[in-house]
Amino acid sequence: MRTLEWVATEAAQAQAVEWAVAVFAHNEAASLSRCLEAVARAGQGQAIDVTAVLNGSTDASPDVAMAAMRRLGLRGRIALIPQADKSNALNQYIHRLRVPAPLHAFVDGYAAITPDSLRLLAQALRDAPEALAAAAVPSTGRSAALLRQQMQECPGLHGSLFMLRGSFVERMAAQDLRLPLNFYRGDGLLSSLVLHDLDAHSGDWQPQRIVVEPRATWEGPALRPWRWSDLRRYWRRRLQQARGQLQWPALRQVIYDPARAGFAAMPPEADAMTLSWLAEAPSERSPGWRRNPFGAMALRRMRQTPPLPPEEQLLPRVLMEFTP
Repeated sequence: MRTLEWVATEAAQAQAVEWAVAVFAHNEAASLSRCLEAVARAGQGQAIDVTAVLNGSTDASPDVAMAAMRRLGLRGRIALIPQADKSNALNQYIHRLRVPAPLHAFVDGYAAITPDSLRLLAQALRDAPEALAAAAVPSTGRSAALLRQQMQECPGLHGSLFMLRGSFVERMAAQDLRLPLNFYRGDGLLSSLVLHDLDAHSGDWQPQRIVVEPRATWEGPALRPWRWSDLRRYWRRRLQQARGQLQWPALRQVIYDPARAGFAAMPPEADAMTLSWLAEAPSERSPGWRRNPFGAMALRRMRQTPPLPPEEQLLPRVLMEFTP
């Protein structure tokens, strides 16, 4: 088994990477091959390095990823994390798995990015030297048009596809900034980190730090209501969205409190923080079953959240390294 130290040494000796691409997947065996094929097409003509971060996957994702990486001749690695948590997966990529690169692209494992999407995001950052991140926009789904409009009016990142400058990623790592475990709206939190340039107190909120590229997009699997697996996926998404709606104001109270250290004060876990915030004013903040049933279900799940897992459940293990 190759170690992370071996990976870092090998990466340092290899050809300089232009675009580092992180693909995040939890039980996405059905979509992962298509996702990696799309990444390979989008990276043609560039020196790209791909890290597939499989978090908590219990399906055939490792085998699918290995077969696709070999077939496509992609340089990179497959990393396994026992804990199913995208915020933790993002942390592990930034702090342990990243390779040095001027640009880092982040892709969800269910998304098939368009062939020119990475080039468009990279060009957007070249054209906007003050920007720290470039955001792609959704093109499929019932709310895609509204989301596109909102992102262009109020710049933010969508978790399915975005790009960060390598210098920003390096500063995040140097400051030991980590997203709280179990935090649902990781893309929203990353947007805040970018827009504040990592300083929640004296770093002004500057919309120009995120450039939105409306031509960069992706396709995702269409949900079919007659399929049980899609109904379950939709139900989980609604619950997670409700969870995020409770977590976000609790986190804002922490990071914008002038008596605390801004983003450095983020707690290691989001649900305990949220429960404490709700307990400060339960009648005003707690969702009721009649008016907000998904919020009430999300709150019940929060109260059942187990303690923080042991560290070995959060750390990545490199399954295989690939060289072209």
